[in-house]
Amino acid sequence: MPQKPTIRDVARVADVSLGTISNYLNGTKPVSPKSASAIESAIQDLGFIPNSGARVMRGARSHAIGFIIPDITNPFFIEVARGIEDVAFRAGHVLVTCNTFGDPLREDHYARSLSEMRVMGAIVTATTATESHLKLLASSGAALVVLGAPSSHPSLPTVSVDGELGGHLAMSHLLELGHRDIVLVGGPAGDMQIGERFEGAHRAWREMVGTSGAELRRVDAQGSTPATRMASADVIAALDPMPTAVLCANDVIALAISARLSQLGFVIPDDISVVGYDDIDGAQLSAMPLTTIRQPQYDIGHAAAEMVLALARGETLETRSASFDPVLMVRASTGAPRGPA
Repeated sequence: MPQKPTIRDVARVADVSLGTISNYLNGTKPVSPKSASAIESAIQDLGFIPNSGARVMRGARSHAIGFIIPDITNPFFIEVARGIEDVAFRAGHVLVTCNTFGDPLREDHYARSLSEMRVMGAIVTATTATESHLKLLASSGAALVVLGAPSSHPSLPTVSVDGELGGHLAMSHLLELGHRDIVLVGGPAGDMQIGERFEGAHRAWREMVGTSGAELRRVDAQGSTPATRMASADVIAALDPMPTAVLCANDVIALAISARLSQLGFVIPDDISVVGYDDIDGAQLSAMPLTTIRQPQYDIGHAAAEMVLALARGETLETRSASFDPVLMVRASTGAPRGPA
């Protein structure tokens, strides 16, 4: 069996010192472009595989960026992850995605695991970012960015979309169509984001309907599976009176409810209008294209990754918060209520 190439072989072929090789591999000191090119060529020619585990044990950081999310079944996070991964890949790093499903034990496990891995940075959704977990990651030296409103963690850089504005846009659309019996539909994860969106919906209701009318009702999906999301449609169908519209916390819930209501014989939007949130690909591609609130998912991930890399390099951020505005996308799933409003 041929002997595996060593770091000394790389130094010999690249005609640089062992110290320069170490600086290049560990990122401890800048290396000239000429030396970096020679080292990379030597690594490729020799088939040398650096021992990242050994480097981490010696105190170096890994080339990984952690991404902690509450629900991997939601395509919204897949697109955010794509934005992060594109930035990470171009910089020579890898993305490690950790799905918690809103479970505190999983959140603790992943925060500790990423800290022990000495990841160079971590991007954490506000719903999974407890102070203890953030403190643990920060103590490991990881650069941190939170996906959520600046008020959620004011001491950390954030990337956010104005959730209250999004909820206001969605509710205003339904009210302008003439709906006055509207149910809000939430889920088991993302309480902070759902709260912001529904607060915006309530604000639009107060502005356009006042406080003397009927109250907004709410139904929550009892899980993150298609079955539990669809089951919330059975609850809605059994309400008396039956609402004329539902405003959902995300598109995944909205699409599941639409499918189940159709199975039950309801016609969307003639019998009931449905609004989602996020504008995932399925919102446009469904049999009944979904009215929803668009969030720039890829751009959110891209901006967060750029922030993490800048912090990991020791740079001072020009701004510690990046914010995007949501956009109402009106499609076929909403219309005026049948009969009197």
